[in-house]
Amino acid sequence: MPTPDPAIAAHLEWLGFVRPTGLVVSAPALARHGATLNRRDVEGQRRLQACVEERRINGDAAPQPVLADFHAFASNVLDWGFSPKGYAGTPEAPIPPELEVRLPDTDEVLRPQFAVRKSPKPTNGNDTETSPWQLLVDTCPPDEGLDRVTRTKAGAEASAHGRMERLLRGTGAPAGLLCNGTTLRLFSAPRGESSGWLDFRVADMVQTAGRPIAAAMRLLLNERRLLAVPKEQRLAGLLAESRKFQNEVSERLASQVLHALYELLRGFQAAHDTSKGELLAAPLADNPDDIYRALLTLVLRLVFLLYAEERDMLPQDETYLSAYSLAGLHQRLREDAALHPDTMDQRYGAYAQLLALFRMIHDGARSGAMKLPPRRGIAEHHGA
Repeated sequence: MPTPDPAIAAHLEWLGFVRPTGLVVSAPALARHGATLNRRDVEGQRRLQACVEERRINGDAAPQPVLADFHAFASNVLDWGFSPKGYAGTPEAPIPPELEVRLPDTDEVLRPQFAVRKSPKPTNGNDTETSPWQLLVDTCPPDEGLDRVTRTKAGAEASAHGRMERLLRGTGAPAGLLCNGTTLRLFSAPRGESSGWLDFRVADMVQTAGRPIAAAMRLLLNERRLLAVPKEQRLAGLLAESRKFQNEVSERLASQVLHALYELLRGFQAAHDTSKGELLAAPLADNPDDIYRALLTLVLRLVFLLYAEERDMLPQDETYLSAYSLAGLHQRLREDAALHPDTMDQRYGAYAQLLALFRMIHDGARSGAMKLPPRRGIAEHHGA
């Protein structure tokens, strides 16, 4: 296996800790545009710890670390200067009307607490960007969960998360930051695409083991990243480049899936010829489209299961890894191909293992320490 780029590996590490929902930032895109993670950012973590207070929230027995003052946190940890040229939400630069969204059902007006421009320099009249703002910031009390639905004074029921998404959609700003003291949630909401978000939890970032997470938070949200570096390296640019990179990956994956489908089709064609036309005689006579759909279903199952194994969503004990996992099967086939290149076409056990795995995912299985609960549905049609 090729050695991964250290810059990409560093980003993959902290992204694995926070586990984003949807796409926010891509590790290769960050590395490609010079966003290098300082894993030893002791000074940044020290500043963060200085902004934290221990509080009991919602009657918890143990106190939790809380950011009591977002303005102080942004100033001391992120180095935000709150200059009127780059920020709004201060007495010198109040939130402009263009960043207000009125909800038609309740007449409630949504507005951020702070906003960060895409550039501290005024844009010219030829600028075609939909919004001159790159980041909207809002806060809520520590006892208000970001996803907990509450009723506002105007009678609307929504969560803090939902209100931020509505605000981003209504203003066209590509990114948002929501803070309730215990969590900083970063949103990526490009116009016309599904949004994604990730959580920087304060309790994680103040720990020594959480230093990469704190470093990543500072890397993405510090003032230099927002306003001073070249346009494509700023937060809005990194979010956009991450989407482009993901599209490239999706296109490559689609090409690989199509290639795999053709390989599988050729294999079944060869098996059909070997059986003198008996293997697929019935489906070819009744409904030939069933063959294509079944083969495509099989390939998509493989994609899903490879993703599940990569995310440790399937058993990690030796029984599964050595006898059933797709990664293990792939490794054995690579070794066999190297040792017996002339006889690989005469081997048939791999497909039987795939069918057994599909059935295990569907019905569940147990063997010693291996426990696989029934999932139902993924192997409703077990093969072509």
